Amino acid sequence: MTINRLFRLHHVALGMSCFVLLMPGAASIVHAQTEPVTSGNWWNPSTDGTWERGRFNELANKKKVYVVASFTDSRTISEPSPTRTGDVHRVILEALTEHKDLQVVSVPSQADFAILVRAYATTDNGERLPNLSLALDPTTVVAVDVRVLVPGTKISNGASHPRVVWESSVANAQVEAQYAARSTVDGFLSELSKLKDKPIAKVK
Repeated sequence: MTINRLFRLHHVALGMSCFVLLMPGAASIVHAQTEPVTSGNWWNPSTDGTWERGRFNELANKKKVYVVASFTDSRTISEPSPTRTGDVHRVILEALTEHKDLQVVSVPSQADFAILVRAYATTDNGERLPNLSLALDPTTVVAVDVRVLVPGTKISNGASHPRVVWESSVANAQVEAQYAARSTVDGFLSELSKLKDKPIAKVK
């Protein structure tokens, strides 16, 4: 799955103008949902753990969503990053407020599924497409991984394996992490809306 170019350019414009929009109710959601700091659960699995593969149509009748977001800055330059983890987390919650059939929950135990966003900034002096945002140093590379997870097979301790039903990755976003993350999640939400709009949505 790839990010639509129009989505990218749209969010570049937002980033360069320092435009921040909080949809109605988004501020209270941001305040209510805390970001987890531990990993190893179905909603925030470790990168080297076991991941089950599911089907996108498993989301057809699911409404309650939990958001996990992180931003890791491992650049070798001293210039401060224009992005923080809270920025990535906030824009995802803002995107969800536009979908009235979804409910953001404050704790993962209440969730039907989770949106896991991991964004990274590294330094790379090699050849690649240049950054489109003036807020990014020319040597900065922003990457974003987004996965949508549901509880998978139960394990002996009562927990569940993470089960991936949708995913998308961008190796060189060319824009700040929060805008790349928002664009990717918007793509997922568009597909989810189409799935839910089908006359009969059944999980096989």
